[in-house]
Formats: sequence, C-alpha cells, structure tokens
Amino acid sequence: MKMTRLRVTALLIAFGCLIAGGGVAGSIGNTSAAWTDSTSASVVATGGSWVPVSAVGCTAMNPNGTPKPGGRCSVTSVQLQGEWGNPGARTRGYSVVFNSNAGGGYIQFTIDLSAAGGPFSWSTAGLVAPAQQAIPNNGWSCAQLPMLTAKTPTNWGWGQSSSIYFQVTEDRSSTGAVCG
Repeated sequence: MKMTRLRVTALLIAFGCLIAGGGVAGSIGNTSAAWTDSTSASVVATGGSWVPVSAVGCTAMNPNGTPKPGGRCSVTSVQLQGEWGNPGARTRGYSVVFNSNAGGGYIQFTIDLSAAGGPFSWSTAGLVAPAQQAIPNNGWSCAQLPMLTAKTPTNWGWGQSSSIYFQVTEDRSSTGAVCG
C-alpha cells in the first residue's frame, strides 16, 4: 500500500492527538458534584415466620360493593361507651366515628377493639345480635376478635363524623352472638 502525503499527515495528526489526549486525561483529578442529596431508608428485620400486619382502617364503597372512585375514609375514633355485667359475661357498647364520602354507599372497615377499654375475654367474645350497624364480612369470625372486619349499612348518607354503635359480649355461647 502506497502512503500518500495526505495519509501520512492524517496519521501524524491522529497519533499526536492520541498522545496529547492521554496526557490531558491523566492530568484530570477526581470530580464530585457541587451538592449531595440526602436519602434515608428503614427496614424491619424479624426472625421466624412472616405474619402479615392486620390493616386497620376503612374504605368508601359504592352500593354495588365496588370501591368508590375518589372515595375517602378514615376511622377517627373507636370509643368504649359503656360496660355492664359480671366478668366472663360482660357486654360492651362501642361507637366508631368515620370521616368518609361514601354517601349512599357503605363503609368497609377493620378496627381493633382492644385499644378501647381494659381487659376483656376476647377468646369467647362475639357481636351481640342483631348487629345492624356493624355487619360482619363474609369469612370473618368471632375468633378474630378483638379485630373486627365489617361493613356499615348502605344508604345512610355517610359523610364527615358519621358514626355507628354496636355491642360485644364476652359470652358468645349463651347470647346468640353474630360470629360471621
């Protein structure tokens, strides 16, 4: 292959750039950003078997059983309204206040009753019949108390500060309790 003057010149320029580029690249120090973004993360580590956390809260539902688009719901309070009877056969009245826009639909909810009130025999407890304001979900049973998963009646005009009232007994065997 015959080298022309143009090819030799191009080769020399390329070789010169390679040498000059290596020298410049070798003289550039480490770079860093002019700012740093802070980040954080957290993890909960446990040993043994994994148990899912029980959800406590509520959902605004349409009358047909679907979640309401744009629906909002929060449980604003679960309060013990009273307790009567002897230990082992006591009955408690509870009120639950919701902030929801369910309107003519209903509210699907899960609450923890143990947070309201002192000791209670949950292992033998049940909802007092008729449970018209806290209707147990299909699949829920009294054995899940003090966690209650239920729904409110439909078409009660659910809005801000809407409430329900229901009773729970310690002795579900003698009172015909509603257990699912």
